[in-house]
Amino acid sequence: MRKLIPAIVLLCPIYSYASGQAINHEIGVRFGGGTITSNHYSNSDAGLTFELGYNYHFNPYFSLDTGYFANSGGLSYIGSLGLSQSISSYSGGLLGLKAEYPLTRYSNIYARGGINYAAIDIDTRKSKDNWHTRTERGFSPYIALGTELALGKNFGISAEYQRIELPNSFSSNHYLMGVNFKF
Repeated sequence: MRKLIPAIVLLCPIYSYASGQAINHEIGVRFGGGTITSNHYSNSDAGLTFELGYNYHFNPYFSLDTGYFANSGGLSYIGSLGLSQSISSYSGGLLGLKAEYPLTRYSNIYARGGINYAAIDIDTRKSKDNWHTRTERGFSPYIALGTELALGKNFGISAEYQRIELPNSFSSNHYLMGVNFKF
């Protein structure tokens, strides 16, 4: 059964295109970079960002927005040649709404927003080889603005800016490029 699930997911766009049914589902995979800053700490960090999202479309303009995001962190540590005193990474889930507005037949702009639950790990250097890890968890808001270029009825390419508030006055800015599969 586990081997059938990827085949079913890959065949769903073909089936919906052949049957002429309305598109209700969208899976998006996005990659990019993100920064992390805090009001309480002077150190900031940057890292590679990944997001896997799912949208259920109520109509062509509004959908339920869900997803998982993660940022690896540590780029400021590498860039400072190890002189930075902290490394931050985080991951979490999103739940909100997405509103789309078509500009042309092949492009649209969209906004996403809602709440996220995130866990942020902060590794702080205490001495040369001694690191202390602290984890903060909690609910916070997020918002995203983007544009999508449709390459057919079931495939699109997106560019997006996303702001995610994180627990304990941390926040993150993501710049993402992605692909969307609709079925």
